[in-house]
Amino acid sequence: MSQEWLDPLLELVGRESSYNPNADNPKSSAAGLFQFLDGTRKNYGGNKVDWSDPYQQTLAGIQYVTDRYGNPTKALQFWDKNKWY
Repeated sequence: MSQEWLDPLLELVGRESSYNPNADNPKSSAAGLFQFLDGTRKNYGGNKVDWSDPYQQTLAGIQYVTDRYGNPTKALQFWDKNKWY
């Protein structure tokens, strides 16, 4: 991971979960640092990931951001336009 990814990645996590690995959205299945939905969790490790572990959440989150947006800066730009990523 590039050092230049750190600030936008931290900003995304701050917006999504306020850095709380136990964050739970009562209106959807979104949970954890990156607010993964059930379907996304299934695609990024499912039961093989200990979703209560912030480190494992972060690894899955970085992979998701990279797969979908290419890098955290682009993910944050998408969030700025849409208020989600």
